[in-house]
Amino acid sequence: MNDIAKHLLQQYLEPYDPAQSIPAYIENTFRKHHHQDTWQHSLKVAEQAVILSERYGADPHIAQYAGYLHDLSTLFTDQQKYELAQQLGIQILKEEQQVPYVLHQKLSSWLASAWFGLDHPDLLSAIKCHTTLYPELGLMDKILFVADKCSWASEHSAPFIHQMKSASEYSLDEAIIVYLNYVWQQRDQMVIHPWLEATKAIFDMEQTKQLLRTLPALSQDIQWGPVTAKFQPITSLHEIDTSLISNVSIVPMVGDQVVIMQLEDGRWELPGGTLEEGEHYIAALEREVMEEMGATLIDYHVFGYFQCTSEAETPYRPYIPHPSFIRLTVYGQVQLDHQPLNPPDGEQVVLVDVVSIEEAIKRLTQTGRQDLADFYQIGYDISLRS
Repeated sequence: MNDIAKHLLQQYLEPYDPAQSIPAYIENTFRKHHHQDTWQHSLKVAEQAVILSERYGADPHIAQYAGYLHDLSTLFTDQQKYELAQQLGIQILKEEQQVPYVLHQKLSSWLASAWFGLDHPDLLSAIKCHTTLYPELGLMDKILFVADKCSWASEHSAPFIHQMKSASEYSLDEAIIVYLNYVWQQRDQMVIHPWLEATKAIFDMEQTKQLLRTLPALSQDIQWGPVTAKFQPITSLHEIDTSLISNVSIVPMVGDQVVIMQLEDGRWELPGGTLEEGEHYIAALEREVMEEMGATLIDYHVFGYFQCTSEAETPYRPYIPHPSFIRLTVYGQVQLDHQPLNPPDGEQVVLVDVVSIEEAIKRLTQTGRQDLADFYQIGYDISLRS
């Protein structure tokens, strides 16, 4: 530790004697610097953390001390937090430069270890991510995070607290999801920490997998003529080999409703199709939306793909991958501008309708397309969380 860091620390912290009670030391330190409200909050967090640890089978002693210690570095001003983190060699992310207050979780974890000599990894980890979460969450991480949020003073300024408290009665994950969804709705008005963003992606994927297990057709192999298809949810195109994409499909949306199209034989379908030779999959998506719905693609979000294997001797078209290929799936907003173009070599669309998700599922199910009903359901559900 260099002299600058020592000077910053000594402005607020007396030398710690291991014979001292850590809670008493923290209380005296907060009171000395007129942070009684923070100490009262810390007591509430410690109390709530003990309750949650006993409910979910964690060590209540560690949970209690995590509550006592988690906000200790809020004693420092934001500028001091930033300078102290620099001097201690703590990594400072771009978002933490923008909002230095967030550094208090890393600094408080450092203090627990370096100032008090506490070394339990669950304690240090929980303190280190109690504001932003972290992609690889342990049980104590979840306990301290939920205890902290449920102990905030004002439910008026944090309207999610009541719902978090209710969810924490039966699931820490559900309580965390309440917070993540609330923050995500406000993301245009705040700086989103990359740890929180990565955590939300993981929780979203787990919710998607849980939903997928409940969908009767999409959760199993689907047979489309000689092609066997298996749906896989993803969050990024980096997870697949894009050179294998031969088809695109979209759950098209207008606001919070979905678009569904009817063919001349009475079947209800969704837009999509095979790429033309040399065509990029996004260009294909834009073309299919225009041809089959007379619509303009406003935006799109990849949410999965069908891993397809064909038993046919030759590919559907000579330029597409064979026998294995990918059918990319997205949801997105569209603007209905014209009548469907209905090219002669394509399916002939007689009606484009904007309906609720419930009505779309009903129509697809009634015409024997449970696979498409499930597809609409999962795409729509994911869109609500994005």
